[in-house]
Amino acid sequence: GGLKAMGDALERGMVLVLSLWDDTDVSMQWLDAAFPPDEAPRKPGVLRGPCPGGRTSSPAYVRAEHPNAHVAFSQLKIGAHGSTFAKPGRRLPDVVV
Repeated sequence: GGLKAMGDALERGMVLVLSLWDDTDVSMQWLDAAFPPDEAPRKPGVLRGPCPGGRTSSPAYVRAEHPNAHVAFSQLKIGAHGSTFAKPGRRLPDVVV
């Protein structure tokens, strides 16, 4: 099943990728709204999340309504699994990467 496959993938190791972007073609509806919009939301695979979609999901609207929006990624650690903590339950000092 999916859980075993995910566990197998985690066992092989993964890379964390962080990105910030928007989608002017379909307003990110493919990610967390009903998509494609011309299909019934109750059809399997169409409803992907709670976002209502539409005008308020468009990049132009979001940029206009939230011109000072920002994001901060912090307290990221790099290293082999289990190597970024001094002891169980005790964190190493934060390092900006």
